[in-house]
Amino acid sequence: CLIACMPDAPARVQVRATQLREVATSLGPTFIKLAQFLANRPDVVRADYMDELMKLQDDVPPFSHDVAMQILKEDLNIKSLDEIFVPPFPTKPIAAASIGVVY
Repeated sequence: CLIACMPDAPARVQVRATQLREVATSLGPTFIKLAQFLANRPDVVRADYMDELMKLQDDVPPFSHDVAMQILKEDLNIKSLDEIFVPPFPTKPIAAASIGVVY
């Protein structure tokens, strides 16, 4: 009983769980999806890690607005979003999810 019995073990576990969530977020949509999946698997992940990973089910940070606009322009083969959308196109997302951003 080297780590689990130490008085600061719960604090250390919380730090590690937070780090896991942050790493999954920084690695992008695939890892966010994996973390969301693990957040619902008590047979695979302990409860304190599940609690932290559950935050990714409701609160995923949006990716860069500039990246989103560039992807739209490339996919639609246009130079400006005003060519097909009523100007002005929103500059702030309404919501973000693990695999998309809503404007």
